[in-house]
Amino acid sequence: MEQLVKFDPGLIFWTWTTFFIVLGILGWKAWRPMLLALEGREARIREALVSAEKARIEAGQLTARYEEQLQVSRQEAQQVIADARMSAEKLRVELEESARKKAYNLLSKAQEQIAADREKALREIRINVVNLSLDVASKVIERNLTTDDNRKLADESLRGIGKA
Repeated sequence: MEQLVKFDPGLIFWTWTTFFIVLGILGWKAWRPMLLALEGREARIREALVSAEKARIEAGQLTARYEEQLQVSRQEAQQVIADARMSAEKLRVELEESARKKAYNLLSKAQEQIAADREKALREIRINVVNLSLDVASKVIERNLTTDDNRKLADESLRGIGKA
């Protein structure tokens, strides 16, 4: 075991020399490309973070625009509904007014027809009364009756008018 712990300056020199040569070769061939790759990766990650932040901001803006459009659409829908209600109410009022006018016209025509039928009936009654009066007068003249007979004849004529 003594030989393993023995101090040899030549071995230490060559060990350190080999170490520094390997360190130089690793620095030149391995560490420099690894550092460049890490820097590139870091740059790509930064770009990805910037892109993600831009995308987040853009998504927020799109969401805000969507909310605005949704609000506008809701307002338009409410306006359409309000307009439809107003149109329906206006149509209902117009239909009621039209129905009222038609009912009034029908009532007026019916009243006019009733008045015309009444006038016609009164004319016919007058004509019948005149004819009956003429019949009575002609009978009175033909018979040349007394006053009592004239009264009886007038009463009979009037009873006949009531039946007609």
